[in-house]
Amino acid sequence: MNRRQILSTIPAAFAVAGASSSLNAQQPTENTLGLTRFDHMSVNVSDFDEAVEWYSTMLGLEVEVSWKVSALAGKQLAYLTLNGTRVLEIVAADPNGTGLRRASTFGQHFGRTGYGHLCFATDSVDDTMAALEARGITAFVQAETYPLDGTELQRRVAFISDPEGNVIEFGEPLKKG
Repeated sequence: MNRRQILSTIPAAFAVAGASSSLNAQQPTENTLGLTRFDHMSVNVSDFDEAVEWYSTMLGLEVEVSWKVSALAGKQLAYLTLNGTRVLEIVAADPNGTGLRRASTFGQHFGRTGYGHLCFATDSVDDTMAALEARGITAFVQAETYPLDGTELQRRVAFISDPEGNVIEFGEPLKKG
């Protein structure tokens, strides 16, 4: 099995992480778990309706399905899609739920444990950020191109927060520096 076949058996989130040397040293030889693809990431929110509206209006995600779980006292959930692919599950948090402390800098964001961020690919971070700024959304990490130290690659990214403080990254494809 060649490297391309191996990577195609791992969820997309793990394939990106595969650039790290520790994962390269332990690449699986076959998919023994039956994994087929990445499905979604879940975000717990204090205001379900506001979150679904924000992700729909501001980022253009579409609601695939929204439902309530009677076994969990009617907890609301929704799957959101991008270009027909499910990417996000919005979950109504418990009223007394606690969240991550809000990050206002790149360092604070990467200094936390737990949920990191959701990333959307874009051909132009600058165009995406201009469109978001026109909608009143400002970056807490402005668009920046940074090198992937130890490689010949670089990437341009920017970060915003949703109304709950969840971090969202926009990233261009990797490029040679």
